[in-house]
Amino acid sequence: MKNSILVIFAVLVIASLLPFTEGSPQKRSMDITSLTINFDRPDAIFTVNYDFGTFPKLYILLLGSKSIEPKLRSIFSEFDYEILKMDQDKAVLKVKEISRQEKGYYLHESRKFGERIDTIIIFTTDSPRAKEYSNLNATPATFYRS
Repeated sequence: MKNSILVIFAVLVIASLLPFTEGSPQKRSMDITSLTINFDRPDAIFTVNYDFGTFPKLYILLLGSKSIEPKLRSIFSEFDYEILKMDQDKAVLKVKEISRQEKGYYLHESRKFGERIDTIIIFTTDSPRAKEYSNLNATPATFYRS
């Protein structure tokens, strides 16, 4: 029993020393690998896939995914969203009022992210095909039918 408590304590100490929200790109422990945006009228569903190192995953497993929220807030600070689901691999966000309606179409104007995202996949209501973008620090301007 004492050994397991010591191991958990050691893991928590090591994990608390790892950077989650600051640092240069080489030092950060959370990388957004892809973002899927599903537009639905003025709102959208963001599926954010991310990757951690081994120790941060263990930290999240032990203490829960609430430690990811500050990083998400820093990346998506320009968006009004609520978190629908979050775990150690992905988060699902409902983004409100991301587009505006004009003459039968919805127009989404580009919005900046807090950091560069490797892959962005966009689905609109009027197209069966996804559009894929690489290495962006903002959403691409998009219009789609209602």
